[in-house]
Amino acid sequence: MTPPPPTPVPTATAQVTIADEGVRLRRWTRTLFGLVWLVPGALAGGVVWLSARGDGVALPLGRAVLWQVACWLPWALWSQGILTLVDRVPLDSRRIGRWLATHVLACAITVTASLLLVAWLDWQFAPWAVGLERYAQALRQSAPRHLEFALMMYWALLGAAYMVEYVRRYRERDRAAAALEEQLSRQQLEALRMQLNPHFLFNALNSVTELMEEDVRRAQRALIAVSDLLRLSLKSAGRSTIPLWQEIELVELYLQVARVRYGEGLVIDINVDPAAVDVEVPSFVLQPLIENALKHGLSPGRFGQEVLVQARRVGPMLELLVSDNGRGLNGRVTDSGSFLAAQPSVDGLGIGLTNTRTRLSMLYGDRYAFRMSNAGNGGCLVEIRIPTQT
Repeated sequence: MTPPPPTPVPTATAQVTIADEGVRLRRWTRTLFGLVWLVPGALAGGVVWLSARGDGVALPLGRAVLWQVACWLPWALWSQGILTLVDRVPLDSRRIGRWLATHVLACAITVTASLLLVAWLDWQFAPWAVGLERYAQALRQSAPRHLEFALMMYWALLGAAYMVEYVRRYRERDRAAAALEEQLSRQQLEALRMQLNPHFLFNALNSVTELMEEDVRRAQRALIAVSDLLRLSLKSAGRSTIPLWQEIELVELYLQVARVRYGEGLVIDINVDPAAVDVEVPSFVLQPLIENALKHGLSPGRFGQEVLVQARRVGPMLELLVSDNGRGLNGRVTDSGSFLAAQPSVDGLGIGLTNTRTRLSMLYGDRYAFRMSNAGNGGCLVEIRIPTQT
């Protein structure tokens, strides 16, 4: 029995770096500078053929095109040399003399070689060269006509090469700056996210400490819930956003800790739109809102206390609502994004809410909305709206 063929191992897609983009642009530039001369050569051949035909000179079309393409094609070689000089002799104000001397010498060599070659081609193909016995005669007639063109062509090519080089450098700097900004943003977002973990852990451990003297078993259950929550949060480490369903799992674990402290009188209601469960949200975006409701609006041990968590899609936006029936904001209202408030203020916000607003701003710019207000039942209402697609 023959063994089954081995399963192919998938290879990772190579990531295109900024340096790779620069090399690719250089290759395209050299290829373009090498092939573009076929176009003016063919056009010039057609013009020469029509001109000769108008003058009554017998010049086959193929011979005319071959002649002119051969005159233009050497510039494919000269242009490669110019591109090499642009790479190796940078335009630097501190060494402008060296740069100028280099290109003056290169221009003299290029123009001389071009004139010698074009004169020989004219001697072989040009109707006016018929009867010339020596190449020197053709050179004396051809060189004055092509000298000015060759000089202009060299410096025009040099300018085009520097234009492409500056475009390449600009793109590299732009991409490098964008990559650096993205990296800094990720690091700052991760730092803000990691700031929530010790903040939450500190508050949770305080709750467990209070329970240790009252009910050891409940304190043990609270520690297990804290452990599960931290373990789950580690799975999303390094990610600025997670699916909403995973955020709800974090919230439910946090509420297991909260119920230990606030008792059976605390009622938590979580309503999630099925169409929104896979929408990406900032990790730990709901936990600070619920913690704020418990800490500043409700009191441990009281009955009839409620916290309502809602998540639903509203057009292209995801709306997150956390409300309670506690003490409210005592006149303090804070907002950002597209919501407006009568008395905007950021005074009194704790680490969790300040952290949340900062992360929303970094992730969504001006496309998010955040508002805290007094709910109709006397408690606090926190509203967040974020785009469902970043």
